[in-house]
Amino acid sequence: MRARLLEATLEIIAEEGWANASTQKICKRAGVSRGAQTHHFPTKDSLLIAAVQEIVARYQRDIDTATSRPDGPDQHLEDVFDFLWGACFEGNLLNSWMEVMVASRTDAVLRPAVRETDQTAVTAMRALGDPYGPGAADLVELTVYLLRGMVVQAGVHLDDENRRKLFEVWKKIAC
Repeated sequence: MRARLLEATLEIIAEEGWANASTQKICKRAGVSRGAQTHHFPTKDSLLIAAVQEIVARYQRDIDTATSRPDGPDQHLEDVFDFLWGACFEGNLLNSWMEVMVASRTDAVLRPAVRETDQTAVTAMRALGDPYGPGAADLVELTVYLLRGMVVQAGVHLDDENRRKLFEVWKKIAC
């Protein structure tokens, strides 16, 4: 039931935004009663913060999977960038995360949880660059910020082909 509530929360945030993520909508999407929701998450804030932590946990699992592959002679920093691209544009996790980050700017309850979880996520993503030499972790972090901006832009400019072309230009510059 907890997993269904978190999944429904992430879907609602991605589709309708943080401000429209009401517990009523979340419970309906999850197929649970309000009482069941409050049993697992006593407040709306606790549910939304758990969703934030779930986003980062999912990204961490993706990172762990990516880093568990053996490094071969043909593996390059570009492969890390492609992994990050996929993490951003396959599924709705980053849309949800961007909603949460924007909301945390003015939400004093949410801000500390977002700050802490984002710091953990960025540290893990920077570590992806460590095997590629000095400065690679910085390039990975810059790439994360570039991709976050592209996700925000995707909400306004729907040209996926141009976005991918620009990302390929970035990879050539960075690598």
